[in-house]
Amino acid sequence: MIRTAPEPQRSIIGTFLILAAVVAAVAPVPIALRSAAVVLFAYLAFAVGGMPFAYVAALAAPALGLLGGDPAWLIMLPVVLAGNLLAMLGLEYAWRWAALVVSPLLLVVPAVFVQAMAQRELFRVELPWDDGRGAWVGLHLLVAVFGILIALLVDRQRGRAARATAARERAPTLREHLPVQPGGGGGRRDRAGRGRAGPDRTGPG
Repeated sequence: MIRTAPEPQRSIIGTFLILAAVVAAVAPVPIALRSAAVVLFAYLAFAVGGMPFAYVAALAAPALGLLGGDPAWLIMLPVVLAGNLLAMLGLEYAWRWAALVVSPLLLVVPAVFVQAMAQRELFRVELPWDDGRGAWVGLHLLVAVFGILIALLVDRQRGRAARATAARERAPTLREHLPVQPGGGGGRRDRAGRGRAGPDRTGPG
């Protein structure tokens, strides 16, 4: 799983991103942009704090978006929640590079399914897609790929920093356990000391 930020940065930034997702869910902007913004903040919360923060941002923020009183958001809420849940599951179980394909595709599966079923006479219904059905799917795919790329970049940088820190911590230990060379300075000093002591023992008297 992803390397998370250290505490307390993990909790502080993760909570901030969850609140930002809630603000995006209630913002007076088109529904497609609101849903895509929630998805982006969910991926960013994953990059900072891991899956617990990602699940909260992806599932709790859309539900709290009902506080805005928008009936269109209420109609689209099942599609939003289903897509976000599938996207987070794909992110968790397909992490790392496979998630770059799996998670975005799972994110748009509910929207594509609803669009296909809405064309049938039995299930025909007009949903508030705002900018169009294709725009909804395309926008969410782009946002999901962008969010996962950020998470991959952050995880890679944390891995490099962890390896560099471990190497610095091992360096003093290795020097302490290095064997003393037989031709080292200590041996030369001993021989020099014995050479100087010779005349004293063989002096007159």
